[in-house]
Amino acid sequence: MRQVLIAVAVAVAVGLLLYGRLDAGIFTNEPTPRAVSLALGGLAVLFGLGAWAAALGGQRKRAPFMAGLALGVGGYALLRVLFF
Repeated sequence: MRQVLIAVAVAVAVGLLLYGRLDAGIFTNEPTPRAVSLALGGLAVLFGLGAWAAALGGQRKRAPFMAGLALGVGGYALLRVLFF
């Protein structure tokens, strides 16, 4: 249960940071190109593979963090394609 909470907390934090940086208009007035979502999706795949490798490789403490990164980045990329 603790690992799930860590993954969810990391995913929410990453999603909020990405929204603030890319789409909220806080840092720049220019809209971020939609192609950035492809890069975010690729990054999510890499983080997902990292979580899988950490779980199998004996570094179980890192797996929830990597899974949270994968969920946060991948979820934001998907939402960005659908709604922004």
